Amino acid sequence: MLTSLVITAISSSDSASAEVVTFGSGLNAFTMDFTAIGSLGNAADTTGSPNPAGAVSYAYKMGTYEVSEDMITKYNANFGTANSLVITKDSRGVDKPATSASWNEAARYVNWLNTSTGGVKAYKFTTDGVNDNIALWSPGDLGYDAANLFRNSLATYVLPSIDEWYKAAYYDPNTSTYFDYANGSNTAPTAVASGTAPNTAVYFQPFGQIQADITQAGSLSPFGIMGLGGNVWEWQETEHDLLNDTVSSNRRIRGGGWANSRSDLKSTSGGSPFGAADENLSFIGFRVASVSSAAAPAAVPEPGSFAVLSLMGVAGWWNRGRKKK
Repeated sequence: MLTSLVITAISSSDSASAEVVTFGSGLNAFTMDFTAIGSLGNAADTTGSPNPAGAVSYAYKMGTYEVSEDMITKYNANFGTANSLVITKDSRGVDKPATSASWNEAARYVNWLNTSTGGVKAYKFTTDGVNDNIALWSPGDLGYDAANLFRNSLATYVLPSIDEWYKAAYYDPNTSTYFDYANGSNTAPTAVASGTAPNTAVYFQPFGQIQADITQAGSLSPFGIMGLGGNVWEWQETEHDLLNDTVSSNRRIRGGGWANSRSDLKSTSGGSPFGAADENLSFIGFRVASVSSAAAPAAVPEPGSFAVLSLMGVAGWWNRGRKKK
């Protein structure tokens, strides 16, 4: 089944800065907002843990918001409830962040975003179970990248690598430095249950409280991304040891959740705990990154990154840091 793709530029003055992409069709259509992450070839942060962090040599876009329950519901509707590719999700509200999807299920979802719009799958599955582990891409596969055996280099939509996520959260393109928190500040954000007021994030709330809607998850990062600190933890593409060479290994999660402390939001928190690729956890959601194929020729590995590189040559292993001036 092929679905339609519609891309609408948000800014008439800079059509490359952001876009709204429509996936699916008819009653099962939904939109996803992406914000451009520029500052190509930015330096890594070398003050965090792990170290270094955040260097990405190519242009890409990050999902402006976390994936919502509605986006999963409409994905599932394309397959039917009896299909083996139906993704697990909680039911807290259509605009709440989709939680309880495993890393494997999130990878299946990303694959569908690619193939339903005529693209190439990001992750290699050789079995049909929605929560089965991926396989590694091999030298004979089109789009094989020896630097990142998880991700196909020809895919557009992917789970963000450690460096892609870190840069979108903490890097300030105006000063070329890193902040401690994803709200563009070295001061901890004010804890709120919901809203978009400056210097706020959804954290330090009762565990039994429902998370905020994805568009009400605190103030924005310097690039304009919401919810990178607080609301729900988010899956990273990268495995726990940063190598992306073992399909059954635990994956990194990042950002902290609605019931966590401010230390979990901070750029130096270390990003633990980790989650098993097939675990369905009610406090973990995810967001999607978009890497244009036009970035391929410009992708040059960062000298300081040694293990996991991103699409088109640099997938950066998950590194951390904070702003130091």
